Amino acid sequence: VHLGDVDAKKRKSEPSHNDNGSDSQPPQATMTTVEEEEKDLEAIDRDAMEWPCPLQDHTRRYLKSTQFCSAKQEHKREQMLQTFMQKRYSRFTRKLTRPSPLECAKALHERQCDSLIVAVRQYDVMETMKHLLPHLAPSCPFVVFCEYIEPLAACFQWLQDEQLALHLRLMCTWTREYQVLPERTHPAMNMNQNGGYLLMGVKLDPTH
Repeated sequence: VHLGDVDAKKRKSEPSHNDNGSDSQPPQATMTTVEEEEKDLEAIDRDAMEWPCPLQDHTRRYLKSTQFCSAKQEHKREQMLQTFMQKRYSRFTRKLTRPSPLECAKALHERQCDSLIVAVRQYDVMETMKHLLPHLAPSCPFVVFCEYIEPLAACFQWLQDEQLALHLRLMCTWTREYQVLPERTHPAMNMNQNGGYLLMGVKLDPTH
């Protein structure tokens, strides 16, 4: 092995550098990656669909198989087929008319909402309201549901201190479970009457 061959292989394996010492990477690669991340793949897939949506090959095979309709249910095949097709059409109709999450986020930033309904279970109520309340137009109502009163009480105090809302109300939702049996219908013996808490109010204009 000649030393010249070893040096040539070493130069080929090392990354090339510019005059300033940085790696020579084509700028188009980074731009392409950013553009791909910004693509709304769900909207692209929805726009590529046709209506009425033709049956795909695997759907045709499923409808002809015994998995869809056994020999014992052959007399119900027509009814089962109609039910299957109605559900399929409903599913594709929802997919064709439903906006994608990126489209919803874009619409949320372009125009303020005229009402706000929030149901919080795992997230912090105050942080959620801090992010969503700016998207609510002034003089518009909002309502927040939570299983516990403490997060709503803290949010109630924050809205009052910052003068962000008026007509604030904090109330509990009273629920009662019933046992429904023939001649034995009555409220459940052991139950928790609390079904959660609601915080309601009207947003103030922050500029005034």
